Amino acid sequence: MYFSWQTIFRSWHRTIVLFSVALLIIWNFASIFHQVDLTPEHHTHHHCQLFAGAQHGLAKAQPAIPVPSYTRAHYDDVSERSHHVEEVFSAARAPPYFA
Repeated sequence: MYFSWQTIFRSWHRTIVLFSVALLIIWNFASIFHQVDLTPEHHTHHHCQLFAGAQHGLAKAQPAIPVPSYTRAHYDDVSERSHHVEEVFSAARAPPYFA
């Protein structure tokens, strides 16, 4: 008797969860359909928040993409600049020369 009550409760619980998920999905599609405004005559008699939010969020013009310029970049040769070395007047273990 206990096991039959448990399976009924589990089945009832699963039914409620599946029904709520199905209702949530249907509600999402309904709100998207309402925002896209496939039937504009629906909004002629009222100003609902979903319609106003969708219209204010839409871009009125496409963004302009600049044409890339294909110019060659100027590269400095680092090896030519790094070869300039000052003359060293002391040996490796000599004291510093302060004159």
